[in-house]
Amino acid sequence: MTRKSWIISMFVVLLITLGGCTFTPSPLWLVDGFDFPVGDPNGQGWAITGYAFLDWSNVSNSLHPGEDWNIPGAGNGDQGELVYAVANGEVVFSGWNTALGNVVLIKHALSPYDFVWSQYAHLDQRNVSVGEIVSRRQIIGTVGRGPENRFAAHLHFELRKADLPANAWPRTNGQAWNSTQVKDYWLNPSSFIKQNRPE
Repeated sequence: MTRKSWIISMFVVLLITLGGCTFTPSPLWLVDGFDFPVGDPNGQGWAITGYAFLDWSNVSNSLHPGEDWNIPGAGNGDQGELVYAVANGEVVFSGWNTALGNVVLIKHALSPYDFVWSQYAHLDQRNVSVGEIVSRRQIIGTVGRGPENRFAAHLHFELRKADLPANAWPRTNGQAWNSTQVKDYWLNPSSFIKQNRPE
């Protein structure tokens, strides 16, 4: 680089700096709205037939941080039904968990600085890998019954406002958290999706 080119380059950088321009990298995918994880985009044909958000779970002796979705009256008939990404995002976990079975966890960018995470558990199959960029309504797995078919077939679905590990659960040293503590880390999934439907 010649001295003249170097001086011009430094002058341009100085102008950009003084002008207040900043270059903020954007995420690869920004969300364009949220759909429900099962059924059609509105969740038609499915319902929360198990534990709802913040119900007391006798299975875990704690408040339930998500929603259990099932086709009403289907029993295990919805095993193998498709599960969809609720929004554009990046897969940050796709693996096995001894408590939850097959799990997929997706990070969603609401803005370059604001994120939520969706988690899908008790899956029969996982169709995505860590690092994969997914789009809203992309098939990410199928409904299962959890580890060793422990549960009736359903989707355990969570929305989180904090970056938590896949096996996170609202208790510490066996002590269940209260609802205020849970709401510091988890969102009410159906309420959030209804408020953030695609335009």
